[in-house]
Amino acid sequence: MSSNSRLAKCFGDIVVAVDLIQLWTERKGGAEILNDALVRSAVERQLLVISEAAVRLHKLDPAIASRLAPETDWSGIRGIGNFLRHRYDDLDTGVILDVLQKRLGPLRAACERAKEALGKSKRPETRPS
Repeated sequence: MSSNSRLAKCFGDIVVAVDLIQLWTERKGGAEILNDALVRSAVERQLLVISEAAVRLHKLDPAIASRLAPETDWSGIRGIGNFLRHRYDDLDTGVILDVLQKRLGPLRAACERAKEALGKSKRPETRPS
């Protein structure tokens, strides 16, 4: 798998995770989302996927996410995974609601643009004659 393909997969994993979160939360609003144990668990799992994909992007190319999506807080995205893993019993629901209501849509759009940019930067493959 090429470097661009691996990078695009990470951005794509984020898009899929955002889509799942939005699917599970579209029928509920505000704190009601976090009062449903199944939805909350599923949302937190996908936030972990988003965080891990951001970590993988950083490992593959420390500058790529910031270059392709400079408006995104990549450090914060990578960090929320540690918070969910290690401080799960001390989660601030206000922070989670802010992420769900204000940050996922722009993150998804940024990742779609990044995937598109990576696709355009592919070099045509040459075949030996």
